[in-house]
Amino acid sequence: MGQGSALVPHTFNQKKCELKVARYVIVDEVSFRVVEGKGFVELLHELQPRFRIPDREKVASMVYDIFLVEKAKIQSVIGNQRISITTDTWTSIQNINYMVVTAHFLDSDWKLHKRIINFTKITSHHGEEIGKMVEVCLRDWGIDKVFSIVVDNASSNDTAIDYLKRRMKSENSLLFEGKYLHLRGVYHIINLIVKGGLKELNVSIKAIRNAVVFIHSSPSRLNKFREFVILAKFSSTSTVPMDVKTRWNATYKMLEVALKYRRVFERMTEEWLRFMNYFSEKDDKGKERIGPPNGDDWEISKAFVHFLKKFYDATLELSASKSPTSQLLYQTMIALQVEIDRKRHDDSNPILKEVACAMKLKFDKY
Repeated sequence: MGQGSALVPHTFNQKKCELKVARYVIVDEVSFRVVEGKGFVELLHELQPRFRIPDREKVASMVYDIFLVEKAKIQSVIGNQRISITTDTWTSIQNINYMVVTAHFLDSDWKLHKRIINFTKITSHHGEEIGKMVEVCLRDWGIDKVFSIVVDNASSNDTAIDYLKRRMKSENSLLFEGKYLHLRGVYHIINLIVKGGLKELNVSIKAIRNAVVFIHSSPSRLNKFREFVILAKFSSTSTVPMDVKTRWNATYKMLEVALKYRRVFERMTEEWLRFMNYFSEKDDKGKERIGPPNGDDWEISKAFVHFLKKFYDATLELSASKSPTSQLLYQTMIALQVEIDRKRHDDSNPILKEVACAMKLKFDKY
C-alpha cells in the first residue's frame, strides 16, 4: 500500500531489505547490535516473515560498502578541481583525541557542497601530527589541489599548516606559493573576542550562574522554583537553561532567559531561606559562593546581553554552512568593530566600557 489509497505492486527482495536495514543503522545512528535485539527481530519477523535478518557483522560490512559507494560519488564530483577544507580537533570526555576534516567544493552546476571526508582518532594535538593526518586524508581521497585550509587560532594549527605548506610546495600544487592557504575561522575569532569581554563581568555572571545551578541541582528545587514562577504569573513549565562555561553563546542564552525571570529570583531571595543559605555555603573548591544576584548584577547583565546580541546574531549568520561570503564576512566584522568602538566611548556605563575595551584588544589582535 502506498501513500493514500492507491495500491502499488510490491515484490519481496532480500537484498533490498538488507540494504534498508544498513541505511537505518546509518541514518538513525544506532549500534550494529540493534539488529540482534529481541524486539527488533520480532518486529521485522511480523512485518515480513521471509526476511532473514543479517547479523551485526554483516550489517557492519554493508555499512562500509555503502561508504565506499558514496565516497566514489564524491570523488567523481570533485574530479581534478581545487577544494577548500576545514579541520578541527578536540578531546572527548573519555580523554580520546579526535579530528574531523570537511571538504567544500563545487559541482558542475556550480552548486556548493560540504562533505565530511574524515573523522578519526588522533594521537595528540601537536601541530605536525595534525598536519600529517590531514595529509593522509587528502592522499586517501586522491585530492592534490587545495585552495585553502580553515582552522581555529590555536598555535598548533600554525605548525600544522606550515607542515602541509611544505609538502604541497614540494609537489608544486600551491597557488601563490601558499600565501592564502591558511585561513582563520571567524567563528573562533568572535568567540575569543567575546570571551575577552566576559572576563570583565565575571562576578555578575557567576552570581546569576550560581542561582541557575541551584534550581537545577535537584527536582525539588526546580519544582519550588516553578512555584515562584507561577506566583509571578509565568508558565508553570518555565525554566532557565544551564550554560556551558566554555561556550559564550550558551552563557548569553542563560543570561537572556534569566533576565526574563528576574522578579522570580528576587522573590526567591526575599522569601526562600534555603535559596539564601545556599550562598552562605562554600562551593566544591572550598571558596565562597558568589550570589545571590543583586540589582547591579541584573542591570549589568541586561546591558551586556543587549550588547552581546549583535555578536550572537553574527555568529549564527556566519556559521551557516553555505550562505556566508567574503563580502558578508567583511561587512559583519566591520559592524562589530563599530559597535565595540561605540561602547568604548560610552561613559554612561563604565563597566560595559571596560568590557568593550577588553574586546577591542582581542579584535585588534586577530
